[in-house]
Amino acid sequence: MVRFLRPILCLILASTAAEAQGNLSEVFSIIRREGPQSSEAGRSRVFEILRDYSTGEKLAREWQTINAGLSDPDSFVRDQACAILATIVYLNSARPIDLPNTTRELVLERFGEARPNLRENAVRVIALMAGGVPAGIESQLLQMARTDPASSVRSVAITSLASIRTPNPEITEFWVESLESGQDTALRRMVLGNFGHYAPTDPKIISLVIDALRDKDYLVRQNAIAAVTRIGKPAGSALPLLIDIRNAPASDEPMRANAEAAIRVLDSTAIR
Repeated sequence: MVRFLRPILCLILASTAAEAQGNLSEVFSIIRREGPQSSEAGRSRVFEILRDYSTGEKLAREWQTINAGLSDPDSFVRDQACAILATIVYLNSARPIDLPNTTRELVLERFGEARPNLRENAVRVIALMAGGVPAGIESQLLQMARTDPASSVRSVAITSLASIRTPNPEITEFWVESLESGQDTALRRMVLGNFGHYAPTDPKIISLVIDALRDKDYLVRQNAIAAVTRIGKPAGSALPLLIDIRNAPASDEPMRANAEAAIRVLDSTAIR
């Protein structure tokens, strides 16, 4: 049985458009019956059924089934329930799904699970659901971003924090700590990578993003370029550094191309 979001997603997207009879009750019946050592027939049937949930419309009639899976005594069943829900929510991120209160609370309870994949998908569901990250869980997400033993969980927690449009002072301080962390290159990459999707507005954070264009790490510089491009006009002071990167003999073609794209964005938003 699939344990991660991505394999489920890939198989759903690769499936044909043929109608599949069945519902989530049958899916969980297979999961409970076969467990982690699922048969090829069981896996095929699960993917065939889940294909029909790519639009999220059928899910509206089956929240009770999802809730039963999320609260199942077996951690494997809870893991699969959260992975399935995360996949459906992700596929519908353009039109976010509104989770019922009971489902949302069950997903939040999964933040404390022992399985890293389960924690990861629980955070992903909360970040992608309609309304985004609810007020009151920022501290929990910060703790996960800082200390979770699984890098995948830390990464998705950082993504969730970056999606909050008005971060509280504790989140802002976390961004400062992360970007100023000279020893933790992976953390700087994670934060800057998310700023390429969710542009920060705090002037101090923007200044640190611009400083990252000087970082010794290649991927940090690439992510900083993407973040500056996303920020736009407030990062206008990055232009000289971007020109230096574009013209530097040591820059490879992808780095030069990204720097040139950022220069065009900042030039187009500059005050004439």
